[in-house]
Amino acid sequence: MGLIYVINSSEFEPISFGDNYLYHQYDKIASFLLKNYGQEYQQILAKPVLNNGIVNWHANYDMQLSRIGDLSQDTQVKIKKIYWELKSRLDKDIEDLEYSSLPEKKKWGSMLRQVFDDENNIILSDGEFWCLLWGWKFRNKTENYLPPEFASPNTSAPVITESAPNIPAIPAAPAPLPAEVVQLNDVPKPLNNTINAGNNKIKGSHFWYKIKRFLRNFVYRYWGLLLLILLLLILFCLFKNLTMKDCPEFNELNDQLDSLNVEIKKRCSNP
Repeated sequence: MGLIYVINSSEFEPISFGDNYLYHQYDKIASFLLKNYGQEYQQILAKPVLNNGIVNWHANYDMQLSRIGDLSQDTQVKIKKIYWELKSRLDKDIEDLEYSSLPEKKKWGSMLRQVFDDENNIILSDGEFWCLLWGWKFRNKTENYLPPEFASPNTSAPVITESAPNIPAIPAAPAPLPAEVVQLNDVPKPLNNTINAGNNKIKGSHFWYKIKRFLRNFVYRYWGLLLLILLLLILFCLFKNLTMKDCPEFNELNDQLDSLNVEIKKRCSNP
């Protein structure tokens, strides 16, 4: 693998994943992409090698690459269209993994969501070959933005191979490389619909997913407060019922007492 780019690690904050940094999982992620989507997808991610505060990025390419923003406008549009078509294909699979009932698949969905986050991706290219920097908070959403009029379903991109994938286990601690592979037979196959139809479905599903996650987190975090409010409402209702002065039963008892007092006074005054 050739050296294609260099960054200073002190300029960016690394993204955490569990008890480890996301970039430590490169070999696991590359293995997952290779087994499920083919070699083209494996080569999309540049490999980070941290040495004395400098991150050297390597890829299966011998030429030095430039950031997408430093290229001509036509070249930017060309590469970004390929990048966003790839994201559209992967986002549906990532969403299915996140909604899976299997914890291992949920972890993979969460990991891949962070890896292919356009806000924290830097696209490198020479106009033909391209790859991604990832794993740090680059906050690069503006540079990666592609206006809707440039989106086209006919853009060529790596073809996802449809095969029964093997899902490798994610290490709990930084373990350098290949561990055992857990086979899952029902990993979702890649999306083959057009980009426009896929984007509409992804946006709708992702919106409701955010609402569901917000409500779930709110209940988990503030369940004690909600219970206290409910108890206070119950006590307030009970106290209000006990102290009501205008209820019919109370008035009836007062009338009966007044009648008894009048009768007693009459009898006492007439011996």
